[in-house]
Amino acid sequence: MRPSHLRETWLVRKGIVLLLILIMLASIGIWPASMVRAAGTTVTSMDYFSAADGPVISKSGVGKASYGFVMPRFNAGSATWNDVHSDVGVNVKVGNNWVDIDQAEGYVYNQNWGHWSDGGFNGYWFTVSATTEIQLYSKANGVKLEYQFVFQNINKTTITAMNTTQGPHITASFTGGSGFTYPTFNNNSAVSYEAVADDLKVYVKPVNSNNWIDIDNHAASGWIYDQNFGQFTEGGGGYWFNVTESIHVKLQSKTSSVNLVYTITFNEPVRNSFLITPYEGTTFTANDSGSIGIPLPKIDGSAPIAKELDHFIYQININGQWVDLSNTSQSKFTYSSNGYNKMSDANQWGYWADHIYGLWFQPIQENMQMRIGYPLNGQTGGNVGNNFVNYTLIGNPNAPRPDVSDQDDISLGTLTNPVIEGMNLIWQDEFNGTTLDTSKWNMETGYYLNDDPGTWGWGNAELQHYTNSPQNIFVQDGKLNIRALNDNKSFPQDPNRYAKYASGKVNTQDKLTLKYGRVDFRAKLPTGDGVWPALWMLPQDSVYGTWAASGEIDVMEARGRLPGITSGTIHYGGQWPANQYAGGEYHFPAGQTFANDYHVYSVVWEEDNIKWYVDGKFFYKVTNQQWSSAGAPNNPNAPFDEPFYLIMNLAIGGNFDGGRVPSAADIPATMQVDYVRVYKEQP
Repeated sequence: MRPSHLRETWLVRKGIVLLLILIMLASIGIWPASMVRAAGTTVTSMDYFSAADGPVISKSGVGKASYGFVMPRFNAGSATWNDVHSDVGVNVKVGNNWVDIDQAEGYVYNQNWGHWSDGGFNGYWFTVSATTEIQLYSKANGVKLEYQFVFQNINKTTITAMNTTQGPHITASFTGGSGFTYPTFNNNSAVSYEAVADDLKVYVKPVNSNNWIDIDNHAASGWIYDQNFGQFTEGGGGYWFNVTESIHVKLQSKTSSVNLVYTITFNEPVRNSFLITPYEGTTFTANDSGSIGIPLPKIDGSAPIAKELDHFIYQININGQWVDLSNTSQSKFTYSSNGYNKMSDANQWGYWADHIYGLWFQPIQENMQMRIGYPLNGQTGGNVGNNFVNYTLIGNPNAPRPDVSDQDDISLGTLTNPVIEGMNLIWQDEFNGTTLDTSKWNMETGYYLNDDPGTWGWGNAELQHYTNSPQNIFVQDGKLNIRALNDNKSFPQDPNRYAKYASGKVNTQDKLTLKYGRVDFRAKLPTGDGVWPALWMLPQDSVYGTWAASGEIDVMEARGRLPGITSGTIHYGGQWPANQYAGGEYHFPAGQTFANDYHVYSVVWEEDNIKWYVDGKFFYKVTNQQWSSAGAPNNPNAPFDEPFYLIMNLAIGGNFDGGRVPSAADIPATMQVDYVRVYKEQP
């Protein structure tokens, strides 16, 4: 859809930290030399930031490898990159000569080299296919610093043999977490996973089943990448799984019969009396943020497993009376399934998992007494008797509590009456006709950004081209339908590349713009792997620079394979990939999804903050303390102080959900929009 989702943050799963390959490229930030502001400081010296950041950096890869390093220490550490960036140039060695990289053949900024910014650090990244020498130099003083990227090519190969490096028998933790490193391929430790990845398939089956399941892009099986299985890169890399029963995992060559079978055993503890005892201690103290973590008690001497969690009861002492934690009106605690919600000022609690299960609480500002009980018959709702463990929570009176004075839910218009008290309706489309109203909407077409062959898939590896065909965009029964269909098509920019699907995208550019106000979309969304419906906004004029320096507001985005979740996000910062983003997720109540009914997705945009809602229920807020624009660093409201226009589209594939592709049953996919309404607050 746009380069806003060129990366997804990897998750920490059951104590296994999943490091991104080439972490230097994560959350990358880039300032093209033609766009940065002169800082006025010149370079008098440069020194390597660390031994890992030069002068020699070695990598291997299939055909190419990406290199990254932290910026050197400028002027003995007295100057930062922001101070000197306008004085720093880059040369690449061509033959025996140093050539400015912008003049060197084969080097394209933002495609195979650029700047990155992450966690307060800045640096360079390069993608090369041969050993390469790079030189940083001062334009004013001639100071130089040289780097050598040593590249070893890995040839792709097929698998002729596999031998375990861990396992093949592995025991999962109490939470089901488990994993193993990649095997040795072809009896040669020098053959990496990357060399054989195209020839490797992964299958699973419960130990009591005879049917192997191909878990690649097969969410219907219950196996969802990055939810209950995935890959990690540390220690040479491997696979992780989160299981609830014992399973076999088979790695198999696609081209031969070579395979390797692992057994992951999930041991269900034997329970007799169901008596509980503290896992470790009964007194816990809140930290600076007011958070406390308590391991759940042992049951008959061992930690509980997932299916036992709903048997526990949790109570807090209120004025001498034990009150169920789930009784929010009395306990004053709310359950938060996705970790601490910084947008809520309530006392919150939830589960954590790291080899064992536990509870977290935040913010605990006062001392509290709580107890955890377990039924003596091991069944939900059974008699607990005296089977309790008592805990003391020591609060931190200085723990922060969020200000939620403007986070109330909002009222909505009805299907037939868009009027909202205190708001002026300034624009609407109820889609009551028989065709799209082209006085309000434009239809975007194509497969490339600005006709650049390097931006296929809208610069985001998407698989659909957009058309103005009534097969993809049509109005029917009071609804706008945006439909994705199978339609393999190539374009003149690159005749050998094919977009596999046709879909629709409409916008109000040059027809409706909004600076501050409220937008309501009522829509029903499609499901399916790699299906990506979105309702969003871009600036009418990119006054602060190209994306994302001039901003983006995503009213709603959804991953078709996760129908219980939608998100709202802003993108800001520098020009891609110096972009940054902030966003939150809405989780539908039990029994609801974005596909089983129409829901209203709203954004309220004010001068210094933006808030998101689903069906009028608040779920996320961001303020101008969190956003910025490299194009106007002294303007606290930039880039969200300029007019934006509306966009609706249905994308397929792309990097938003890790390049997933639909199954045959997922297409056609249709997003249906009942109305779009735009409001301004009454003066």
